[in-house]
Amino acid sequence: NYESDCKDDCEGDSNLDEEETIDYNEYVSLCVTNSETASIRYVTYDELLQQVCKDFQVEYVWYDKICIDQSDHNAKSHEIKQMNKIYRNGHYTIAMIPEVRLYNPQDFEEEALGFAHKAQESVIEDVWDSCWYKRSWTLEEVMMARRILIVGADTNMFQHSLHTTDVPTTVDIFSGKLLDFEGTERNKVSVNQALAFAHFRTSTKPHDIIYALKNTFSHMFDDIEVNYSRDIRTVFDEFYRHITIADLSILCFGSINNFDGSIRMQSTMDSYNLPSWTGTAGVHVETRATTTIHPQLEYHVDDTMWMHVTTKQYWKIPITSYDRGCFSLSKNSIEEINSYVEKRNRRRSAESNDYEPDLTTADKDTVLLESVLNMQKAIGANMTHYHQPQDDLLTQIRPLTLTEDCEECIVLPILLQLHTPVYKRMGGDVPSFLIKGYDYDYCLPVLRECIDGTGRYKAIGIYYVGVRDHRPTEPPLKLMNYIGRNDISFDDPKEIISALFENNCHEVPKEFIIE
Repeated sequence: NYESDCKDDCEGDSNLDEEETIDYNEYVSLCVTNSETASIRYVTYDELLQQVCKDFQVEYVWYDKICIDQSDHNAKSHEIKQMNKIYRNGHYTIAMIPEVRLYNPQDFEEEALGFAHKAQESVIEDVWDSCWYKRSWTLEEVMMARRILIVGADTNMFQHSLHTTDVPTTVDIFSGKLLDFEGTERNKVSVNQALAFAHFRTSTKPHDIIYALKNTFSHMFDDIEVNYSRDIRTVFDEFYRHITIADLSILCFGSINNFDGSIRMQSTMDSYNLPSWTGTAGVHVETRATTTIHPQLEYHVDDTMWMHVTTKQYWKIPITSYDRGCFSLSKNSIEEINSYVEKRNRRRSAESNDYEPDLTTADKDTVLLESVLNMQKAIGANMTHYHQPQDDLLTQIRPLTLTEDCEECIVLPILLQLHTPVYKRMGGDVPSFLIKGYDYDYCLPVLRECIDGTGRYKAIGIYYVGVRDHRPTEPPLKLMNYIGRNDISFDDPKEIISALFENNCHEVPKEFIIE
């Protein structure tokens, strides 16, 4: 397979005219080097692809621009519907990313954390900033691919998924999260994983944002209709309603803000005015989340795209804005933030050496710092608020990551169990890893009442409960102490959710209407 993102109607001319008549927008530059000089000539993508196939001994290649008749609407629609099959069944996918470069040959000798060397770390950074990484179709293509070959301007990288093979490799965004999305039985996936990336992608045609996602979640749809004449809001609404009924991990999202209030990434979904429960105001957790709903909870999404949740079990709790968070009333100066980041980095460095503070004797700042680090490690988002039960120990403090500020919130009995991979480093000169197990982090979705007096609610993030270590011989002491029970099976999420809400059963079921 070859990724060119041509489904957005990109076209090219395979015939070179005289140099002065060339439209250079239709061509790419190919640098031809030898031991003494380098020359640049302009070639079409087709010619460049032929050269790549020659360099990497590729005998057969599927290239959408050529293999899909771009002038035949029916043929194009048919091929788009089965893009997931094409990329999933390819031996590997080739991604041409000209922004990827080798900056210093010595980078191959310098080891980088999680990567084989600094050169690979630079490749991943270049991919992250590339045009290729920002497109909706290329997200689907890489998530369906079993392996990927990244061809840069003067360096290349080959990668495979750690979730679907026992072959060691380095840990990066491809091997750890994107590749081989639900490619095998052992790599079960969830909605939040794809949305964590999809909500920051673009497409020339807004319909393609959904069609690419439908291909990614092809197992959820009996038929993938490709119709660019349909009302775009209807297309969006039908998709989000469908995946939400199938998987409530859509509620597994948190704050997108840095501690100083700036935005880490800019969502491309703002203009579509989607419901709060779609998570477009924040960022979804990138790791797999399985959901366990309290047996007495019911929910549905109506025609107006309001989510109705009815339950007797829920928490109504006061929360406090973290004084170094993005909603802090005191404005943190740049110097304070830099000092705080340095303190976090020292704590992280100590953690890597198996240091763990005794929180039973620690002060509140230390406990809150620990909460910040736990949330970032498990969820990848910053703590914005925390909950401290009245007259309780500091060790009972629990962090929240929210998209909006509030002093009181609702916590729903929907257990989000995050499957966080734990990596084992293998032997050899080049650092490589295998997944040896999973930590299980537990979260709950959070609502706040709308300020307009309608009595409706907004989904604004998640409440972090705690973690169960991957080591089966170690009892989850922190989780047991927080729940206050040691007589339940922590292997059973149903028992965990029941224990969490056993003392919060209200007499009358309440319906939460979530905008």
